Amino acid sequence: MFSSLGHGSKEFLTIRACALLILLYTLYLGSFVVLAHEVNFNTWSEFFDNTFNKIFTSIFFLAFAVHTWLGTWAVASDYLTPRIFGNLGRILYISFRSVVAAIIALVLTWAIIIIW
Repeated sequence: MFSSLGHGSKEFLTIRACALLILLYTLYLGSFVVLAHEVNFNTWSEFFDNTFNKIFTSIFFLAFAVHTWLGTWAVASDYLTPRIFGNLGRILYISFRSVVAAIIALVLTWAIIIIW
């Protein structure tokens, strides 16, 4: 189905699909907070003991990681270029992408450890 799409179109659709998952999770979590009689440690603990919530939260963090990776790639490839920064552009691009990758890996690992 997606084999006829170009690289940019696939990334566009991936970012939008991730954004939709992020929105659904935000609405789900928001409705829990609004509808809960009291939100405290025990309420949160019971909420996240549910396997469905652990899976949905894990999917949220994976979607957030992909969305962040592709989104920052788009920004970096547009603005951290040799056209704008000369020879420094490539170094800035690689440095920025490395820092972003490290932060995404750290947050994703930390989140999965905490959730499970």
